[in-house]
Amino acid sequence: MKLKKLFQCTAFGFATVLFSCCNLDDSVYSKDNHLKTTEIKDSLYNEIFGIRSRFSDVEHYSEYITDSVSFRKYVCTHDFGEWLYGEILKDDVLAVYKIVGNVQENQPVFDTIPIETYNISVLKREGKFE
Repeated sequence: MKLKKLFQCTAFGFATVLFSCCNLDDSVYSKDNHLKTTEIKDSLYNEIFGIRSRFSDVEHYSEYITDSVSFRKYVCTHDFGEWLYGEILKDDVLAVYKIVGNVQENQPVFDTIPIETYNISVLKREGKFE
């Protein structure tokens, strides 16, 4: 009987430690660790949040665009070696690109990858906060 109780307590303790180490509630949408906000253009902002991972030493960042009043739109998550670039196009459209850098033959090489285009007027009208 004592052995069974000891086994149950040990199993419960192991499960508690295992699940406390899991990354169950951390997500790419986490807004717990605000790093900075920069203005893109005329009250349109880029918000950057750091994402903590218990299983990786790689830093990850979630980025959003917002006007801070009527919408916040999740753009993407990226790691330390990447960053985003946004460009306002005609008709109030924001084009977002991910820039990835690496080294080839001892020279830095940058690739620009289109992520998405966002119509700011539509985002304001929809009024969603992600």
